[in-house]
Amino acid sequence: MKRNHLLLPSVIAILLLQALPLRTQAQTFTKHVISFTDKNGSPYQLSQPQKYLSSKAIQRRRRQGIAIEATDLPVAPRYLDSIRNIGGVTILYTSRWFNQAVIQTSSPAALLRIQDLPFVKGTSAVAARMAPPSGEVPAKFNAKTSGIEYGSASGQINIHEGEYLHDKGFTGNGMLVAVLDAGFPGVNTAAPFRHLDIKATRDFVAGGANVYTASTHGTHCLSTMAAQSPLMTGTAPNASYVLLRTEEDGKEQPIEENNWIAGAEFADSIGADVISSSLGYSTFDNPAFNHNYFQLNGDALEITQAADLAARKGMIVVNSAGNEGNSNWIYITPPADGDSVLTVGAVNNAGQIASFSSYGPASDGAVKPDVVGVGVATQIITADGSLSAGNGTSYSTPIIAGLVTCLWQAFPQRSNMEIIDVVKASSSQYNAPDDQMGYGIPNFRWAYDSLYKRAQQDTAFIRTILKEERLKVTPNPFYSQLYIYYHSTSSEDVHLRLTDNTGKTLAQRKLGAAAATYGYYLWQENLFGGLPTGIYYLQLVQGNKKTSAKLLKL
Repeated sequence: MKRNHLLLPSVIAILLLQALPLRTQAQTFTKHVISFTDKNGSPYQLSQPQKYLSSKAIQRRRRQGIAIEATDLPVAPRYLDSIRNIGGVTILYTSRWFNQAVIQTSSPAALLRIQDLPFVKGTSAVAARMAPPSGEVPAKFNAKTSGIEYGSASGQINIHEGEYLHDKGFTGNGMLVAVLDAGFPGVNTAAPFRHLDIKATRDFVAGGANVYTASTHGTHCLSTMAAQSPLMTGTAPNASYVLLRTEEDGKEQPIEENNWIAGAEFADSIGADVISSSLGYSTFDNPAFNHNYFQLNGDALEITQAADLAARKGMIVVNSAGNEGNSNWIYITPPADGDSVLTVGAVNNAGQIASFSSYGPASDGAVKPDVVGVGVATQIITADGSLSAGNGTSYSTPIIAGLVTCLWQAFPQRSNMEIIDVVKASSSQYNAPDDQMGYGIPNFRWAYDSLYKRAQQDTAFIRTILKEERLKVTPNPFYSQLYIYYHSTSSEDVHLRLTDNTGKTLAQRKLGAAAATYGYYLWQENLFGGLPTGIYYLQLVQGNKKTSAKLLKL
């Protein structure tokens, strides 16, 4: 992992060991990833997601029209029991999304027995690695006085007009943000964090729930979002948080990528809305494990697949671009190459690019980073509650993540990708993105006003077009995403069914009555994007009322 920060001289001593280019001795391969062939015999069912997903996770999916699917099902318990019964094996955690278990064992014989199990698809050892050290835009936006005391953080918020969201009462209330990092010392004791609502903690490195140890990197990153004091206030001070330690300080191990995946899955299961990750992976102790630029295509690496899966589950994943702009690597670090990841580079308070900010594009040509935030002399809170400053995309990332959280709070009916799209569209060089600032500096006043105008148009559309209880689908013909409008005052659930031209059912959704009462429903692109060109039919049933629409997929 590269924790994507560079501390200023005033605070270099705090993390001196992290900055020195030391190398640890190679570790014995005691941790292994076990991949399973299937999830057969599992007691869990797609029709009963409440047994493995929180109510908030289920609601997030329903709100965005995301189906519960096989990747949501936990690993089959009987497979895990069989591994435990071999003896000499500790199961550290599992991955629902990739149908895997991460184990620790000192017994080669036990590993051989695991490999011989009929439901084991394969095993891979996890090796050690080591962490290396870590455009022109418009003038600063005019800021107006906010009721919040931002202290020294005012510049890094004003550049995005973030106070516009706060002045309207959107400071993160009701939203859940998962922070994946290397530790959070002081968050449980320092005054600027005492107001925080910490919903859960989990340590995927050492096990257990104590994340208030090890590196202070997570504390510093969290403070740009969550701190609240006369010294400084973050971008989402009233959000709830999940603190997840996935990174082992002072080492670089491929297991950290598995830890990241486990953290993202935990964030999903508990119902997180946003993931803020100031982590990236490119080089290893053993160069044989290094990633290369051609793998940065949004699909090649498992950690990037996991980041995109997290988005497919309805979360917004915000990840740092990396601090490789002055290094031999130079490029963004995975999972920042994810198609559905909002990747954040760094500028200073004047909007000038930081020389260390990693370059894109992704190897498939996708614009990366997507946007930039303040990552030069960023104001942070340390573990003892004092004010400091640091450099790195580690800090610009949570600043943006907090503002995205507040924007989504204002428009919860919008999908995660709609929020990301409007943030990009609001940015300073949206019409001419480059390979270091991407689309530029987001303006959250513009993003809010754009979504507000769209909401008014939606309401007007519903009132004028849907005066009767009937179905309206737009656009039609379509490419990947549909808006489904249906207004009703009935208390009965709404059932949607998509069929092909032969009548074969391709997908189904069950919506609460509130969806129809509200007036419209978005069926996500993860269903329609993969459909071949052709004619389809959307059927809607509510009680004894039935209606349908003919669709043309381009």
